[in-house]
Amino acid sequence: MTDTFCVLPFTHLSTRPDGAITPCCRSRETLGNIRDMTFEQAWNSERQQQLRTELLSGKRAKLCFQCWDMEDQGSVSMRQSMNKTRQHMIPTQLEPIMPFVVPVLELKMSNLCNFRCRTCKPDLSTTWLKDWKSVKHEYESHGLYNETARLTNFDNDQFVEDIIKLAPTIEIVEFAGGEPLMDPLHYKVLEALEPFASNITVKYSTNLSKVKFGKFDTIASWAKFKAVDLSLSIDGYPELNNYIRTESDTDVLAKNLQLVKRELKEKYDGRAALCYSAWNVFGLTESYEYFEHVLDTPVHGNIAWDPIFINPQVLPKELKQKATQQYKDYLNTVELKGERNKRIHRFTEQNMNFLNAKDESKYFEQFMRYTTTLDRTRGTSVADIIPEFKDYVND
Repeated sequence: MTDTFCVLPFTHLSTRPDGAITPCCRSRETLGNIRDMTFEQAWNSERQQQLRTELLSGKRAKLCFQCWDMEDQGSVSMRQSMNKTRQHMIPTQLEPIMPFVVPVLELKMSNLCNFRCRTCKPDLSTTWLKDWKSVKHEYESHGLYNETARLTNFDNDQFVEDIIKLAPTIEIVEFAGGEPLMDPLHYKVLEALEPFASNITVKYSTNLSKVKFGKFDTIASWAKFKAVDLSLSIDGYPELNNYIRTESDTDVLAKNLQLVKRELKEKYDGRAALCYSAWNVFGLTESYEYFEHVLDTPVHGNIAWDPIFINPQVLPKELKQKATQQYKDYLNTVELKGERNKRIHRFTEQNMNFLNAKDESKYFEQFMRYTTTLDRTRGTSVADIIPEFKDYVND
């Protein structure tokens, strides 16, 4: 093991809705595309071998910059977290070329989605097309261009055959999107995995707005698997979440979560996975209270890295100082006892560190312009939901 070792390139493959195959969900580079490469070919592709070699030799691979940045800021990176929680998966023999055994698949197979989350874009949500034209120039000003059609690259027989070939040695299949619970291909994959379901944990990043889809009863299908792990896509307490995640109804999520817990019992595990962005910097503490005391679920967190103008680091100094004090005051009220409270401390401190690590305030004006444009197209008002921004709104 080296200081740069990461378990993921030796145990994990990830996909994007456009067909890209990547070493993990954070990677900005690809190993290839499902249109012209199978999973087996991607597993020992030239790029994957190079990545393994770098990580085994103590080099910080460039494509892993997000984890290095998190670690340099004193936060726990996904690399560190996965090395700890998936230690049992580490093969006894670590080489650039590995046997085609992939214990973990993370599948984003489609951009089909029923929400227009402000932290998202059309290549991850088909519903975003409703108002994409009004803001796409903001993305393109940073060289970010998006697919705007429904993506179905994984809907082919070869992909399903690869899944079946790997199924006997799979431990975890992670589904994301888009919204996986409204993707027909997701249910086709579940059916292909059923003969091995008792050995497989299925994990989801889901808005949990639906638990039935056509003829498919999602919970009944989940009951066949070893365990079900849900990362709930929710970005705040109800008013804030409904603002950030347009078309969402947080009450529906809460109701469906109760149903899942009741039906799956001990098979269920989950958490509220808040995407920390400039919009919920001031709603973080109230959101964590809602997750803990209303949804009765642990907190988790991701960070809106890009586009840069929605990153929490765009807030001006005076707002960062105000938010930082709010976080510190809140942590003084949360006893550092029990796993859930420890998670609240960990993620609050992690977000606070990230917020203050860099000054990206030169993009704050663009953030406010982007926000008010979406407010006009969606009939909302940022000042009503986030009063701290009231003095920065330009009519």
